[in-house]
Amino acid sequence: MHGILCLQGGREFTPECVEMDREVLAVAEAQHVAVLAGAARVGSDYDGASTRARRHYAGLDVDVQVVPDPRTDLDAALDAMRSRIDLLVLPGGSPSSLLDVLSGLVRDRLLELHAAGTAISGASAGAMVMCSHMARPDRGDVADGLALVDGLALPHWSAGTPPRWPVPDVQLWGLPECGGVIIDDGVARGVGAGHASTHDGTAWHPVPR
Repeated sequence: MHGILCLQGGREFTPECVEMDREVLAVAEAQHVAVLAGAARVGSDYDGASTRARRHYAGLDVDVQVVPDPRTDLDAALDAMRSRIDLLVLPGGSPSSLLDVLSGLVRDRLLELHAAGTAISGASAGAMVMCSHMARPDRGDVADGLALVDGLALPHWSAGTPPRWPVPDVQLWGLPECGGVIIDDGVARGVGAGHASTHDGTAWHPVPR
């Protein structure tokens, strides 16, 4: 029993994302949301991203908790991740930083949660790290992601826009801002604004809604 996944293209926690996030919450049957803003820098950036997320989801009538930054308090972060979590949210920022945060015991706990049925929603860097391959623009390479989804995510995507960095020969997920895909039992469907698409090596194909 694995939880559903949502890959979002960015501009998370804005009014344009409300309907998409309501749908994710409904599909996941989620009442308890946790936010892990590991793509943000330590300190005020982490706090700011967490606050925006808390306000957004509190407005959607669910219980929201912020996972403490594992880089400054690993034990507290792991304790928070042992509480009831129906939906774990990974906001955007630096994909390299998020991948570093989601390592070791934190990675193990995230994978345990997902295997037990917890849904995960990642926006921009959060979506990138959920895939099997993840571009790291700051390092000019491609790293292994969490492999919850096969392929490589391209956030802030629009039709006709080429990737901003070299990508390997894998399936690409084109994720528009305030839009993306919900993946349930391996089946993807489009959600939110724009038209999320996949690239099979030959052409882009819209993800059915």
